[in-house]
Amino acid sequence: MTAPVCPTPKNFEEVNRQARDLQSLIDRAQQLPDPAARALFEECLQSVLALDGDGLARLLEIVRESGSHGQELLPRFAGDPAISGLLLVHGLHPVDLATRLGNALDKVRPYLESHGGNVELLSLSDGFARLRLRGACKTCPSSSITLELAVRKALEEACPDLVGFNVE
Repeated sequence: MTAPVCPTPKNFEEVNRQARDLQSLIDRAQQLPDPAARALFEECLQSVLALDGDGLARLLEIVRESGSHGQELLPRFAGDPAISGLLLVHGLHPVDLATRLGNALDKVRPYLESHGGNVELLSLSDGFARLRLRGACKTCPSSSITLELAVRKALEEACPDLVGFNVE
């Protein structure tokens, strides 16, 4: 039996769709009436995750040992939707949450500035960010829409491991 070949996801929407599909399969397996079948499924899933995690950790180790050429690959891994998600699942992402959060806000700032506003990170604690809209965006009636469409999307793409955020 050969495993189905899935196309490599090229963007975060595809990765999110695949993650939802996988979660749906996991949920269905956890509803199996046979406790032995559920236990076997969970054991298989844990084994696959451990194998993947160990392989990814070793791959990163080899890349880091490869000198400057290998170091050039780390930002590409971090920015690739498929690879970034796997690294996050296994706690191996080469860029910490605070840096990714700052980069995501920097990415959305030109849009906010074009509307006379800005966003400021007040704090990041235990995976939860506190933000403040500044300038025209603070009083703009569409600031919640701006936040939803711009900031939220940037944070979801760069920081899927962010527990949450609120805006003061």
